[in-house]
Formats: sequence, structure tokens, C-alpha cells
Amino acid sequence: MPFLDNELLWKNYKPVAGSDQPLHFFKEYEQIYVAGLADAEKNNESFFKQVFYDTTTNSNRQLTAKACRNALFIMLYRGYPMFELPFQLLESLLAIDSQLGNWRQGYLNMVQRMIGTRFGTGGSSGAGYLKAAMDKLFIFKEIAQLNSFLIDRRKLPTLPKELTEKLGYNF
Repeated sequence: MPFLDNELLWKNYKPVAGSDQPLHFFKEYEQIYVAGLADAEKNNESFFKQVFYDTTTNSNRQLTAKACRNALFIMLYRGYPMFELPFQLLESLLAIDSQLGNWRQGYLNMVQRMIGTRFGTGGSSGAGYLKAAMDKLFIFKEIAQLNSFLIDRRKLPTLPKELTEKLGYNF
């Protein structure tokens, strides 16, 4: 997604003091997000930084911090014509994950009816193994987690005119 990296589109954006391109938008977004957290959610601030700024290699991550920033940006500004199809793609990926989860649940129910608590094939614990694996087997888990970082749409930072022109139907 070229919009976050193109400095010309952000030249009239008021960056937060001490922030660098292209992260200046996300520094402001982080401040708005953290200000809206309840006391019980304050640990989400460190999770936000881990998801959107951590560039270290982590075997538990499938998406880079940059990919997460781009996906969140698409989710936030999905009303712009340029983001309609990318947003539909993100929603379709989450729907696939949901449908696979539904299939796994149905398969787990069938296994429980057929073998109960007996051992499964290959010496697995059968239904117990399937139940434990069901919580771990999400393909697009990181995309689904991005919903945790959404804020009230009325509080979204205003995008610069140069960028909004690129995101709309301006001929």
C-alpha cells in the first residue's frame, strides 16, 4: 500500500512532536487509542507498540509491523473508494477463518460422537487434541486482532487533502 510511505501525500499533515515519517500518523493514532483505554485495558498500550512498531523477527508473527499498520489503516478509512476492495479482502480472509473454525467445530462434534474419549488416529488424544488445536489454528489471527485497536470513527485523525484526493474518485 503506497499511501503511508509517500511523503508527498503527508507533507501537510501535522506530525506529533518527535515522530518520523511514515510513523507520524500512527504516533498520533496511538495517543488517541491510549487515551480511550479503560484502566483495566492499560496493558494494551504495550501490545499496540509490539504489533505496530516491533521490527524484530518473531516466529509467532505471520505479518510484519508494517503490514499490520497498513491493514489497520485500511480498516480505519474503509469508507474511501480506494480502500473498499482492500477492506473487502480483509473481511473475506476473516470469513474464511471463521468458516474453517465452524468446520473444525463440526468435525470435533463428529469425533466426539464416534469415538468419545478414546484415542484418535496416530495415538493422539482424539477429541481432546482437536479441541486444543481448535483454539490455535487460526490462519489470519493477526488481522482479527486488529479490531482491538479500532477507535471511535469521530476521533480519527484528519488526513491531509493530498492523501484524501488520492483515496477518492477525483478525476
